[in-house]
Amino acid sequence: MMSRAQFKRTVIVLVALYLAIFAARIVYDLATFEEPAPAIGTNYLYSSLKGDTRQLNVASLRMEYVGPAATQVLDQKYERVASISAKTIHYDDDLAALNKAIEEAQAVVQMESEQGLAGERRLSRVIGVKPQYFDSCLAAIRGIGIPVSSTSQTTDKTYEYRQMLAQKEELEKRLESYIALRSFEGSVNERINLEDKIIEIERLLLLQAVDLGEYSDDNELCTINVSLYEGSPVSASRKIWNAFVWTNGCHFAIVGSVMALCLAAMVLVKTYRFFGSVLTADPKKENENK
Repeated sequence: MMSRAQFKRTVIVLVALYLAIFAARIVYDLATFEEPAPAIGTNYLYSSLKGDTRQLNVASLRMEYVGPAATQVLDQKYERVASISAKTIHYDDDLAALNKAIEEAQAVVQMESEQGLAGERRLSRVIGVKPQYFDSCLAAIRGIGIPVSSTSQTTDKTYEYRQMLAQKEELEKRLESYIALRSFEGSVNERINLEDKIIEIERLLLLQAVDLGEYSDDNELCTINVSLYEGSPVSASRKIWNAFVWTNGCHFAIVGSVMALCLAAMVLVKTYRFFGSVLTADPKKENENK
């Protein structure tokens, strides 16, 4: 049985441990804890821009392979997209930091949506940045606010680019053949149909030129999607309550673990002593006692 002095010391140790954990948690919460932002989905950025058509940003990468016969050059077209979500209680300061990061990277804001009143504002931006500034710009934006989610994806677009070049070549050949037919005689309806086909091919070539312009080395860009959420700071009373709830769980977990370990050690000692007494018992003395 535990004596009164041992019981008193045990209670003092447990209370001191509880107060130490509670004090440490209070200090941590008062220094760092902020109100969590609302649940943020990975595709929130496009929820407010759903009706808009996002411009395709494509970059180029030229790689040279030295072979035994000759040097091969591979021109790769790729799309690189990073998405970042963050929360903040210093919305204006973090917005200024975001604008500074965009300006230093010489990037362009291709799409923007801002909604909500002060205290609950939400900002969404699609940023186009040159490939050589992509990593530095992304690192600067990741340091803004409190990160919630961050993703990055690179998709090869070389096959699509070659398909578009082949379609353009096919349209140009069809246009040449239609224009060559102008020199032949025909009825008025036939000439009108021919001109309609020529106009249609020219229209398709113009659209193709616009699409291919996105793959031009002069227009190469990578994409950074940014969403910033404004939250409110937590009151001191709320932080104290959160620390109290957390400390209870942590303290009981520690005490329960220690008690479980002590119980397991006691069982092991009892078992060891029992088997030790059985193995070391003298059979002759047992027979004499009988």
